[in-house]
Amino acid sequence: MFLKESNVALLLIALTFFHRTFISANKLFEIQDFSLDYVVVDRMISSISNLIFLLCISYFPLLNEENKITRLIKQREKWYSVVFILFIFVISLFTFLDKFYESFGLISRIIIVVSDALVSIFCILLLGYIMKLSLSGFKLSSVVLKFIMFSFILFSTTQIILPLSKVLPELLYHLYPIFLALFLVFYFGFVISFFLYFLSLEYLISAIQVQEDNVNFQNEKSEIHVISIKSIEIGFQNKLNSYLKVQLELSNLEIETVTINNNKILHPFLYWILFSISKRNNISLFNNDISVAKFRMIEYFNRYSTYKITQELLFSNDNGEYSLLINSDNIIINDKDIIGSKKSFSEIVIKYAECYISKYDAISNNNSKLKSEKIKFFKENTMLLIENLLKF
Repeated sequence: MFLKESNVALLLIALTFFHRTFISANKLFEIQDFSLDYVVVDRMISSISNLIFLLCISYFPLLNEENKITRLIKQREKWYSVVFILFIFVISLFTFLDKFYESFGLISRIIIVVSDALVSIFCILLLGYIMKLSLSGFKLSSVVLKFIMFSFILFSTTQIILPLSKVLPELLYHLYPIFLALFLVFYFGFVISFFLYFLSLEYLISAIQVQEDNVNFQNEKSEIHVISIKSIEIGFQNKLNSYLKVQLELSNLEIETVTINNNKILHPFLYWILFSISKRNNISLFNNDISVAKFRMIEYFNRYSTYKITQELLFSNDNGEYSLLINSDNIIINDKDIIGSKKSFSEIVIKYAECYISKYDAISNNNSKLKSEKIKFFKENTMLLIENLLKF
């Protein structure tokens, strides 16, 4: 799923780069043009580029954190509505100021530049933030992430200094070539950032495949390997220390128990809790980053276990909806009060709120029937949902 999503994002980004290149060429050929018409047209072209940026954000996969911004972005229909309303407002403002230029004069220029600059900076920094979230949950050089954020910040500054030199030619005329050179340099770093980002995604996709291939190869090479997962037990020794116990059936028909202890709450461990609780409630899970969740669960277990497992041993797939393959009676969840009190767990539950619509009628007194309203109810009453999920 996230491979398909990233391909759409890459296509839209490529379209944006083509458009940005057109803008850069336009600036080079019109370097002496300081008219209001130039400013209006230039900012409208920039707004189209910003529109594409905002649309492509919803296709960036692997979001490992949930907040109000990311939840809105992932609701594509709602996000598209917000983006187009913003775009219509900005273009209408530019058109209005262009028509009444004689009345407003310099104020028209300043309003056009400042408003578009703020939108552009917002789009660029938001895109950088989403890219950072996409990669933050995986082992990636901090140098790459810092380079991406630094490049985005530098490029965002050109969105106001360059058009301002057109607005105030009397003051900034001689600095315009310097600003233009900085724009091209920072734009190059901006492009390189996307190259590093999608290269990192490709590495992640390859890592998932390599993980599966390595586990299969080790199982084929080893005389003793895992043939099934018998049971799962999850609990807490105290509020900080957690454990995961997985009972394995080996090819020599022996039963082996693998215990993994943690002194802090790890994201892969939370996914083990999420899948286990959902299985106890006979609920399958689906999400844009479900492939990543499964990958991290397997990686987490295999890192600490002598015996390796594959996704085929752990998960069942029903047309893209996933659940644990083992019988729900063989899943033990201890210390439910501690689990329910963890904010990090509630954030993951919110991310998968759409999966729990089947429980809506059982726990809600709301008579609304729209799917979006049910999802909204769960997001506003997450603790109520968790309490009911833990009732088994």
